Amino acid sequence: MEKRIINCTELTESNFAAYGTIISGEGRAPDADVAELKFWNKLGVMVHGGNTSISIVQTYGRNGLVEETLEQHSTTGEALLPTEDIFIVIALPDANDSKRPDFDTIKAFPVKKGSAVILNPGVWHHAPLTQAETANTFVAFYENTPTEDFFAYELKDEFGFYYEVEL
Repeated sequence: MEKRIINCTELTESNFAAYGTIISGEGRAPDADVAELKFWNKLGVMVHGGNTSISIVQTYGRNGLVEETLEQHSTTGEALLPTEDIFIVIALPDANDSKRPDFDTIKAFPVKKGSAVILNPGVWHHAPLTQAETANTFVAFYENTPTEDFFAYELKDEFGFYYEVEL
């Protein structure tokens, strides 16, 4: 079985734009700034035709920074809001077949606790990876995404390789 190494890429607006939106107040003035709080409004907006589900995915550092699965929601976006530092492995859809990842676009990004990302519809991804013992990541998406808009590949079975993130 082939192991492919992905170097972790700094999470910046410019190198993440094709994959989604970074949710962070860093570098932006708050919309409200009073003695008891600061508030940033509309750091990211997800558009979908229905109710939003807030879920939690719990991942474990003992599994290492190894990615063996990629999933896709072709018509719905997904927000990831971690309670610990996480890493996400993501790829754009293949231009000739949107039901396959474009492995030339595969990247690994760190997402620090206190920030978040919204993945664009069609972006290939899976559960976040972590070096923490346990990391909870809140997931926000259209309530029926898991049953109506979910497709996944087990990379080893389908393509004969898997990924490991190198920091």
